[in-house]
Amino acid sequence: MPYRRLPNTDQARIRSLETAINKMRNSDYYAPVLSPDLFNRAETKLQQFKGAVNRYIKSLEEQVNYSKSEAYQERLKTAKMYVSHFLTVFNMCVKRGEMKPADRDYYSIPQDSGELPDMSSDIAVIRCCENTIQGEKTRTNKGGIPIYNPTIAKVVVHYDLFKELYDKQCELRQLTEESLMVVSLMRPQVDEVILEVWNSIESYFSELAGEKKLKKCREYGLIYYYRKGETD
Repeated sequence: MPYRRLPNTDQARIRSLETAINKMRNSDYYAPVLSPDLFNRAETKLQQFKGAVNRYIKSLEEQVNYSKSEAYQERLKTAKMYVSHFLTVFNMCVKRGEMKPADRDYYSIPQDSGELPDMSSDIAVIRCCENTIQGEKTRTNKGGIPIYNPTIAKVVVHYDLFKELYDKQCELRQLTEESLMVVSLMRPQVDEVILEVWNSIESYFSELAGEKKLKKCREYGLIYYYRKGETD
């Protein structure tokens, strides 16, 4: 015997309720497959959930498009380039003996190798810039010779330019997370309504048998699965 399974994606939840509601609306005659109260609750919950899902999708698209924009990627690339060049010049000074390997601690890079920090993501570039800017300030305040070509001032300029866009990206990410939370909180409520709707539909067609019952229930959005090896 086939078994039913509640939808497990947001779009499937929406399709399930839409199918049942549209079937009720488009029937040539009124059939009490769903009670007026259940129909109204299903319709209301569908609109609420559909709106929440659409807001989440729109927010996510805006966040992704912003992070992939030419302006964002260009400022990210430039900030990464300047801080990388600065630390590379610093490491060359260490190799020439002009500075001590221990000075690498100021910039949060390993004393023994001078390996550059991870800069594979935007937040990693932000951290690297902040560590480098603070490290150069601390080192020179203790009497160290400033690094030139590029100077830390150049790193600061391009860090600030990128940080401005990064902060906006963080705001968009926060909005996306908040909209996803709304959707997540609504899912159990939607599943509860779908379960009521499906139970009501199956109950209404309970006098039918076999494939006739399954066909009628499917018309109202119920989804049935056959276990492995089953065909009927």
